[in-house]
Amino acid sequence: MAIRYETGSTYFPGYQTAESIVEFLEPLEVAKRALRDRRELTLLEVESIQKVVEFLAINTVKPDQWIRNAVMTIERFSNEILGGDLTAGLKKGQEDSFEAEMMMQRYLDLHRDLTPVQIASLVLGPKLWFSLNGVNIDWKNNIKAEGRAHIANSKNGNFNPAVRLFLLFLCGTGFEYSHLKTLKLKDFGRIGTNGKLVPNLASSPLVIEFEQDGERKITFLGEEAREAMVNYIVENQLKSEDFLFGTPEEFQKLQDIAEKRGRMIIDSVNEVNVTLCSTVGNFFKEWGIPGRNFFKENNLPDPFEKK
Repeated sequence: MAIRYETGSTYFPGYQTAESIVEFLEPLEVAKRALRDRRELTLLEVESIQKVVEFLAINTVKPDQWIRNAVMTIERFSNEILGGDLTAGLKKGQEDSFEAEMMMQRYLDLHRDLTPVQIASLVLGPKLWFSLNGVNIDWKNNIKAEGRAHIANSKNGNFNPAVRLFLLFLCGTGFEYSHLKTLKLKDFGRIGTNGKLVPNLASSPLVIEFEQDGERKITFLGEEAREAMVNYIVENQLKSEDFLFGTPEEFQKLQDIAEKRGRMIIDSVNEVNVTLCSTVGNFFKEWGIPGRNFFKENNLPDPFEKK
């Protein structure tokens, strides 16, 4: 089954920064493209990993980042917990899901120094791997880690909750405004053994199901965004059929703010880039190419000097 595979485009809310190239490829070929020139490419020969990458290729809009994250973290989980034996570890988990839960807990315990955001990324691969290979595990992370301020917050931590949540949803998920507009609480959860969404707001990473060109797709939300969303839901007493970002009028206000901040970010980064480039250029205009004054400064004869 060939699927639509898009590359070449970089999307920032409100801006299309490059032309996209669309091809129709087999799911496993998409995974091979995503892992090209990486050592993890050889793991695609393992059937249990093939299930994960094919699932991501079919069900995510731009699967490259998710495939790379999943395969890399499965490999890390295998090396740190399973002694490099994926087959034996999976068999043990399939025979007793409690064993799989204990493996995941040992994995988490090794990384208590990480933030919740980092942990959510670290466990994505192993959780998908177990779930898509018939092991019913809990996606909640039973570990306490110290959070850190995100770029979508203010220094005082008093950013408007709705605006902060909206911006967090745009960080690293691949979401566009049209996706956010239709999200309801019933669209959040984890992946079950049948590859379908199981509603559960405590899942980490949190899986989000949404509509793209008439098809149901998924993406993953970071832990900080999940926590912000849970607080937002409680404060606003939202129900499963409620739109997460409110009425069309309320959504438009949030979008307007996001677009304004997006332009500010692009302008700021552009100014930083121009300043850095001009500073480096001016330095070398005065000093010369790197190493030009090495022999002179160290009172050494210059072997490259024309006599």
